[in-house]
Amino acid sequence: MLGDKIKLYRENKKMTQNYLAEVLEVSPATISKYESGALEPSIESIKKLADLFEISIDELLRDEEKFDVSKINVLNVLREQKEMKLKGNLYHQTQISFAYNTNHIEGSTLTEEQTRYIYETNTILFENNTVAKVDDILETSNHFKLVDYMLDFADKKLTEKMIKEFHKILKEGTSDGRLDWFNVGEYKQRANMIGNGIKTTSPNNVEKEMAKLLEWYNSLKKVTIKEIIEFHYRFESIHPFQDGNGRIGRIIMFKECLKNNIVPFIILDEDKLFYYRGLKEYKSEKGYLTDTCLNAQDQYIKMIEYNLK
Repeated sequence: MLGDKIKLYRENKKMTQNYLAEVLEVSPATISKYESGALEPSIESIKKLADLFEISIDELLRDEEKFDVSKINVLNVLREQKEMKLKGNLYHQTQISFAYNTNHIEGSTLTEEQTRYIYETNTILFENNTVAKVDDILETSNHFKLVDYMLDFADKKLTEKMIKEFHKILKEGTSDGRLDWFNVGEYKQRANMIGNGIKTTSPNNVEKEMAKLLEWYNSLKKVTIKEIIEFHYRFESIHPFQDGNGRIGRIIMFKECLKNNIVPFIILDEDKLFYYRGLKEYKSEKGYLTDTCLNAQDQYIKMIEYNLK
């Protein structure tokens, strides 16, 4: 709005409404009306304002089109940028942010800078005699591959086979992957629980519960972020794999947002306590997990806007 721009330029130039009124030879009340949008300045006043603000008349009058993230197909953007192999774009930042945050939530000791270094150079950066676990490095590298695989199949129907492949990519080559009983890419053989002590589905019932979960989800006529969060809670309650369930669950949420043209999101490590609380109390209060996811979505919108505006 023109009035907003007049006020912004005036304040940036540290000018008062009284000063502007003197220059334009109008009353301070008139300037106030200009800025509120109640009154349009004359052509002559617009010329004087442009000179005063040291901008062109076109710049003063031009409407800035509001950035509308709903018009952007994020999946297409990520796929295109993935193929371009350029640094510094949305895909690049998504890879680093996703790998760092999702692994850090699960206890990885790698810093965001080390994660960036692995992605950009395929080497590890050590500072001040720091030590990194081999599994942390492998799972970070694997997560980059997992995101690429997910993007290739993001618009496809979610299946057990796809979910198991997600797990296989994430855990391949790790110390867990060298244990026969760990069953990489297959459902768990031993009981486990969510990190904050919540009991999960027993190994004998996992296959049946996963089939029921996918049958419910794939029968939905419309999927919104509400159903995606609901799926995530049910998936984490089953905890179908021996380890890596949180990361697989979060990559599924990202995929399903892309499939349904919903802005995806990355749960940040700094919000992990809110995230865990949301999972723990979801049955009685869905708002905690929902709010955490919506806040993460707001953060990703800012990332989209920064890279694509």
